[in-house]
Amino acid sequence: MHSFTQKPIARGIQSVRAEGGNPNDVRAALEAMTGAFAAFKEKHQGEVAELREAMDGLAIAAAAQQMNGGGAAARTEQQPIYAAPGMRAAEIAAHYKQAAKAADEDTGITMGDFMRGVAGMKTTEGVKASLAVGTDTAGGFSVPNVVMPTILDALVDQSALLSAGASIIPVGEGGKSFTTAGIDTLPVPAWRNELGAIAETDPTLRPIVATPRSLACIVRFSRELLADSTDISRAVTQAISQAFALELDRVGLVGSGTAPEPLGLYGMEAVTKIEQIGATFGYADMLAAYRTQLEHKAPAPTAAIMAPRTLTGLAGMVDTTGQPLNAPPLLSTVRQLSTNGVPTNLGTGTNKSLVFVGNFSTVQYVMRERLNIGVLREAYAKTGEIGFLCHARVDVVAYYPQAITVIEGVASAAA
Repeated sequence: MHSFTQKPIARGIQSVRAEGGNPNDVRAALEAMTGAFAAFKEKHQGEVAELREAMDGLAIAAAAQQMNGGGAAARTEQQPIYAAPGMRAAEIAAHYKQAAKAADEDTGITMGDFMRGVAGMKTTEGVKASLAVGTDTAGGFSVPNVVMPTILDALVDQSALLSAGASIIPVGEGGKSFTTAGIDTLPVPAWRNELGAIAETDPTLRPIVATPRSLACIVRFSRELLADSTDISRAVTQAISQAFALELDRVGLVGSGTAPEPLGLYGMEAVTKIEQIGATFGYADMLAAYRTQLEHKAPAPTAAIMAPRTLTGLAGMVDTTGQPLNAPPLLSTVRQLSTNGVPTNLGTGTNKSLVFVGNFSTVQYVMRERLNIGVLREAYAKTGEIGFLCHARVDVVAYYPQAITVIEGVASAAA
């Protein structure tokens, strides 16, 4: 037998040979080539950064799948059929990144750059272009698509309802309402003989009409801070997202439905209400809500949302030996979340609260595509401050109300 040694295959540029009678011609050609490479790099810098980010995301997702499905891979998994459509977690960034690409927005725009532009201060050319096309009739400016994910991601992290699985669906500015279909009652199939009549049931689907309502807040700070701070983007994003998250939680759970406030889950007729069993809220109450939901042919609960005092009171419960009580195994997959949006001043003694147990993937926030920010130039001029009016339009809908159970008359051990 003969053995053969495979020669390595050369890759890339092996050598460069230049011919010419005048060295200046060679130098000029090299300088022109260098300039062309620099121009190409600058022109496609955003695409290169986007490609690098996508590759990093794929690497993280692959690693997460290898580690028992955790991380980003778990956050973007396929939603069950009963879940409300819309964006969750990583889908938010993907949606607005695509919109930014379609609008040819500068990917380097930050929230701080945008706020300085709105205030008329020195900013980037990308912000100026965005402001030119994002003006509304009231004089405000639509937040650029490239900035929206930072606000909404922070909103998800700080909102109990969004953290529990509720979605955000962005709608255009065309109409005042948005109509979709939700489940009213499940159809009841029945066996029949040949030529026998088919049993009739109640209507299965119902129209859901969402009318995004106006929600606004004012953010104010000094001109010097806006002009000089290198961390203004983080501070502004946190202020806006935290303020909106608290109010979206409150209205999503207990909104009155009296205009201009949307109707929350507690006020929806098809959402089941049960009373607390004992003198103090405990795991038995959560099990009762779990059972109620299953008996209503709804998907099993995945989260319980309650006031902070209820959450800490539940965590502080102990047995007769002083040891902390563990949740029953059936509740091991039910996340316990808290929000100040749940009231604690209900009932005859004005000290009772509520606990929302359910599968919150069936809940949806209908939101106009982008937030709007306007500048209040004169209101705070005496103190050298600038006020920004931050405005959003939102409504709340439940696609499957039977998937939510509310425990009333909740008295926490920490109350």
